[in-house]
Amino acid sequence: MPRPLARLALALGLVAVLPAVAGAAAERVPAEPAGRTVYVLPVHGPIDKAMMILFRRAFRDVKALAPDAVVLDIDTPGGGLTETEEILRWLGASKAPVYAYVNPNAISAGAILCFGCDRIFMAPGGRIGSALPIVLSPTGDGVVSLPENVEEKILSNTRSLVRSLAQSNGHRVDVAEAMVDPAKEVVIGSRTVCRSGEILNLTAREAIEIIPPETRPLLAEAIVDDVGALLEHAGAGGARQVRFAPQPAEKLARYIVLAGPLLFALAVLALYIEFKTPGFGAPGIAGIVLLMVFFFGHYVAGLAGVEDIALVLVGLLLLGLEVFVIPGFGVVGIAGIVLIVAGTVLSMIPYLPQAVPALPALPFGRSLFAAHLEAALIRLVIAVLLSGAGVWLAVRLLPHTSIYSRLVLGAELTRESGCVAAADHAGFLGQEGMALTVLRPAGTAVFGERRLDVVSSGDLIPKDARVRVVRVEGGRIVVERC
Repeated sequence: MPRPLARLALALGLVAVLPAVAGAAAERVPAEPAGRTVYVLPVHGPIDKAMMILFRRAFRDVKALAPDAVVLDIDTPGGGLTETEEILRWLGASKAPVYAYVNPNAISAGAILCFGCDRIFMAPGGRIGSALPIVLSPTGDGVVSLPENVEEKILSNTRSLVRSLAQSNGHRVDVAEAMVDPAKEVVIGSRTVCRSGEILNLTAREAIEIIPPETRPLLAEAIVDDVGALLEHAGAGGARQVRFAPQPAEKLARYIVLAGPLLFALAVLALYIEFKTPGFGAPGIAGIVLLMVFFFGHYVAGLAGVEDIALVLVGLLLLGLEVFVIPGFGVVGIAGIVLIVAGTVLSMIPYLPQAVPALPALPFGRSLFAAHLEAALIRLVIAVLLSGAGVWLAVRLLPHTSIYSRLVLGAELTRESGCVAAADHAGFLGQEGMALTVLRPAGTAVFGERRLDVVSSGDLIPKDARVRVVRVEGGRIVVERC
């Protein structure tokens, strides 16, 4: 095996152990205990990408544990609609009943999550509501003002989302819509619960109130002091509670995913420097380590799967074969690049269970997968731009550094110092001859009575084929088939 290919195989072997390392660090599948079990998932703080990194493992735990019920312990000011729908998809895929415990606040996206649960309970002093969708400026300048038709499109979509959730889980549809749409009015009997022009917010006591002629509470079943009291009220008293807690590796993965484009760009830059310098040293090791860190973080975060990492490994192997073994650059190299890009993009997209019932599309007509794909492509473009900038700086600055001078011979070799130049073969330029061996790409050819070591311009040339000298570079004679 050629030495460069051996290095590539070693690198692929090192990266291939990543799933096992990540699994040992973060995969903690709980053993199924005897008796009834309830899984408690705290939804504390903003519902954002950082929260989803933790929750994907929690949902895998739920699937493995198969508990008798799931309790969402909610205290959130809201969050992104994309992340909220992903949680709803996981909840919809759960075979166990899901209870929402508003402890104490379920605002905005938190209220939407409650409508995705089978039963709702309130903590003393709890509040729920204000789910009107807004678009925040990416620069942190507050709420973005959108054209009226765009605002209506987003509002209509969110309204249909909460209506679908309320219908599926037996909650009042008008209450759900009034928390989203300020134009919605809620009137029960002779009492106006929410006037047109207002966004509905309910306190704990208001949420459990029974307003005649209705015979059931407005939204929540009861006010309870803690999860244990909730389970008593739900008929699951005495069940063993398994409470989700983040692992250290998952906390680290949050920062790795955040810095993902930069890590990937630095890995590409390090491998480029290794490719341009002789031997195998610090840049190559740094590139491999950075790739391992990149895929480790995305694996632990529930984004990259073993299949995605395998695509990248196969792509790197094909690219190595194309560069070091197969002459020229063709289908194998292109296939390698495609697999590397596909595996990298897929490693930034989470597995999404099919929601039951199916949820409406996100605003602007995008599916949840399309939203994740768009984000992954943006991150890939950022990584490519950073890689390009890094390579450009390396080409411009690296030759002038002391490190480079230690790696590359820079002294001038002269006849006076005892060095003799190779024979001048410029006179063979344009001459035709015959290949004495297969050129793949190096071999031997004869021109008249002279046998010369030659290389093809890239293509494999069979023995006894007619060849022509197209380029002479010192002692290197380049030929092509006539």
